[in-house]
Amino acid sequence: MEENRTENEQPVVSETSVPSETALLTQMRDLHKKQLFWQKISTCCIAVMAATVVIVAIAVVPKAVGTIHNVNQVAIKAQTSLEDMDEMISNITEASSGMNELVKENGEGLTSAVKNLSEIDFEGLNTAIKDLQDAIGPMAQFMNRFK
Repeated sequence: MEENRTENEQPVVSETSVPSETALLTQMRDLHKKQLFWQKISTCCIAVMAATVVIVAIAVVPKAVGTIHNVNQVAIKAQTSLEDMDEMISNITEASSGMNELVKENGEGLTSAVKNLSEIDFEGLNTAIKDLQDAIGPMAQFMNRFK
């Protein structure tokens, strides 16, 4: 910087090295205009995002509440079904216990009946039946004549 001074004068700064006040003010004004432009754009973007959030909230929240309600109803039905299944399983268990006791109680009788059936002399029984038919046969023929 060059300074030209006279005795009573203030130092004068050359215009070539430092911009003038008007040039500085013009640059500041342009800078502020650019900043204002970008602030307007960012404000519009934020407004669009806020509007999108509000619209999505209005559209999605009722559906989400409905879905949660349906899930709760399904959960209640599932709980009821599980309770019914527990009761059914306990009834089946009791029935199988009763069946086991029935088999135990009647098993001896069935075993003895099968044993007695296996001890029957079928050949002797057939012979006795044939002898009975031979003995009663002539008497049956005699009685048939009176009919």
